[in-house]
Amino acid sequence: MNTTEWVFRHAGGCLIETPDLPVPHGPQRRAWIATHWREPGTGHWKSFAWTPGERGWQLPQTLAVGDVLEFGADTLDPYGLPIPGSMTRWYGWLHYATNRGIVVYGPFTKAVAAEDAARPLVDELRLAQIGVEMGDWLDGLDIGIAGDSQ
Repeated sequence: MNTTEWVFRHAGGCLIETPDLPVPHGPQRRAWIATHWREPGTGHWKSFAWTPGERGWQLPQTLAVGDVLEFGADTLDPYGLPIPGSMTRWYGWLHYATNRGIVVYGPFTKAVAAEDAARPLVDELRLAQIGVEMGDWLDGLDIGIAGDSQ
């Protein structure tokens, strides 16, 4: 599966475009967007389901660069359970956002693949927050802690 940048528009705090997922057949169709992350310390996956908005889906206030996003759709049986084989999932990671859209890299078949693909950018952003360039950080690994008098 080839991944690329996807631009999805948002307006009024709501995401109004999503990937073109196959529309499941059946009387009770369901769609969702969720943010996934690993819980610090345990490594277990946690999820936050986005809230449907006036038009589309409300953008979470805690959305951050590198977040893993899931766009999904399925069909429910008469008991409200997903019908086997009806589920479609599209994973990506948030590259950046503008005042008119979000840019997501995807699709990935698994959340962990999207997380792995986002990691270099997330690491670079962490280092940039403390004023270190990635190359400087890598060079500094052999010399000890900054400010060390050795």
